[in-house]
Amino acid sequence: MLVCCIVLAACCKKINSTTHPVDAGTGDPAETPVSLLGDHNFEVGLYLKGDVSGAPSAGEVLYPFGKKNGKPAWQLAEWTSKYLLHQSDMVEKDGVKLYENEGKLISFVRDNNTTKVRMDVKASAEYDHPRKTGEGWPHLLVEQEFTTKPFLKYTDKLTLNFEGRLVDCISRMAPGTYDPGLHTAQFQLFITLQNLNPQSPSYGELVWFGVPFYDFRNRQHEVYAAKDIGKGDATGMFIYSIGTTDYMQGSFHDGNWIKIEKDLKPLMVKAFDIAKERGYLKGAYIDDIRISGMNLGWEVPGTFDAGFEFKGFDLKYVPVKR
Repeated sequence: MLVCCIVLAACCKKINSTTHPVDAGTGDPAETPVSLLGDHNFEVGLYLKGDVSGAPSAGEVLYPFGKKNGKPAWQLAEWTSKYLLHQSDMVEKDGVKLYENEGKLISFVRDNNTTKVRMDVKASAEYDHPRKTGEGWPHLLVEQEFTTKPFLKYTDKLTLNFEGRLVDCISRMAPGTYDPGLHTAQFQLFITLQNLNPQSPSYGELVWFGVPFYDFRNRQHEVYAAKDIGKGDATGMFIYSIGTTDYMQGSFHDGNWIKIEKDLKPLMVKAFDIAKERGYLKGAYIDDIRISGMNLGWEVPGTFDAGFEFKGFDLKYVPVKR
């Protein structure tokens, strides 16, 4: 499994910790789900983070629907990429706001009450040789750090809504160069489950909770649980990526639109339990863990030209009344 790093920081008030097994929280759930996402339709734009994880970018913003007041909720990361997108790349055709260069494409089009987003990585332009062990790979990710970071324990439900389809994924690997241990194209969602108790010894550490929508290598995904490694800027944090049958039917390999609605809360609690069992988040308890941010998009550690489009993406939680 291959992931990127998003930098997350927040304040957290201390609450009573417990050494008892993880539970689902106490109290009565509220009736109205609350969205964790800001600017669902990308109206305010996307802040460009550049190609180096953790380094400041030039501060440029993509404005697909025109410049608006306010700070963009969304960020666009293009780690380890030769070709970076810019606002000056935008063209409009038949209502589609399109940014494209030799290595990337991202487009936005209004679709009823939502915005349909397409994301492509043209890795045949990004690579000048098949990726080798330890080398980085191009990313194209939309990200958010959540303004509200609810406690996992006191979240009754965390529902993923998502509708998407694979546009294409074409191998450009030369004969004899493909190694499935090194080369693939993945479109996936990661949600961060982060220890935000400043008095905890593992304050700031997190679990990468993954939803693997597409991987060139497999129609169906098994649960994956391991340390984040594989490149120089890997976080070293714990990854827990759920299996296909945990959240959907069918496969994005078929190129059809698939609609997903799934409560992820029980799977997140399981991810925290397993992280603790394996020695991560030392000194942390379920009381310390908040749902703090997400990223969604492509990681392409092989020579593949790949595209995916989605709409109706949301993460809604139901807080528990305490």
